Amino acid sequence: MGHPDGVRITGVGAELPPDVVTSAEVEKLVGLIRAGLEPGWLERVTGVRERRWATPDVMPSALAAAAGRQALDHAGLDPLAVDALLYAGITRDFIEPGTSNVVQEALGAWNARVFDVTNGCNGLIDGLDVAASLVAAGRARRVLVTTGERASISVNWRARTPEDVLRSAAGFVVGDGGGALVVEASDDPARGLRAWVQRSDGRHWRHAIGGRFRPTTEACPECDSPMDVRFLCDGRALIAAILEVMPAVMDEALAKTGWTYDDLDLVFCHEASRRFIDTGIAMIGNPGNLEQKIWSTVGRFGNTSTVSLPLAMSEALAAGALLPGAKVMLVAAASGISVSAATLVW
Repeated sequence: MGHPDGVRITGVGAELPPDVVTSAEVEKLVGLIRAGLEPGWLERVTGVRERRWATPDVMPSALAAAAGRQALDHAGLDPLAVDALLYAGITRDFIEPGTSNVVQEALGAWNARVFDVTNGCNGLIDGLDVAASLVAAGRARRVLVTTGERASISVNWRARTPEDVLRSAAGFVVGDGGGALVVEASDDPARGLRAWVQRSDGRHWRHAIGGRFRPTTEACPECDSPMDVRFLCDGRALIAAILEVMPAVMDEALAKTGWTYDDLDLVFCHEASRRFIDTGIAMIGNPGNLEQKIWSTVGRFGNTSTVSLPLAMSEALAAGALLPGAKVMLVAAASGISVSAATLVW
């Protein structure tokens, strides 16, 4: 599936909580040394030094709305100019109604239809695809895609054995934040979204699960809740499954666009950990000096899930690295599994 040249991202926003939590602090909070691990293990294995965690009173919608305001300001748009507003976060304020309703109220985007798009860490890039499709089909002219992640609620504080720690380690590196993108129709054929490639393989859904609903017969004996909020993951199996698919998806996206890795100026990739990025680059041989083109945030902000792409783009813009005419690839992979790649000219 492709989109016409006349669809482009015109606004980017990212919101980060102020509180910095180091991996050394997480090790102490979880008690990893008691589980038999050496100090510094978490940072050494994942490459994550710090992450941001929001205070308990902050809801995902608040992070999404703050990022949405930034993206609208960047695009020079009033909230009333938005025709559709999407929310794409893994965490959300409640199961029903869609968190997009809360974001709409916070922003005053009263002319927008609203709905949620959910697909793990791929939610943002899938939301971008839906937004671009609405614009390309003439169903909307301006779409705001938002996300807010309070992933810190999913940390398994009760991991005690080495096996529990390994299964919970992916949760120890998550970070909170908000992200947003404005997608608009464009009259400039030289800029905009170019090609999309998506692949999914539902046989791998068991590798990573967060926020599991237990059968009601297995509700929590202490609080009677059917919800298990912990994020538990077989990291090796998940990475292996994703890396079986991701190189081919990236290659196909470039081929559809008529580019090679040498043509790329910047790559914004969802980063579950630094190990994931390093393993993937080693697997495909660092074509076109790919390692130097990835704008990395994971060491400083952890796994920010759906926020990672707008966060990296926002940083690149502020640093003057994301310039008009830049050839860009967006890449994301999610539990499930799903892998997506898109190309665009900024």
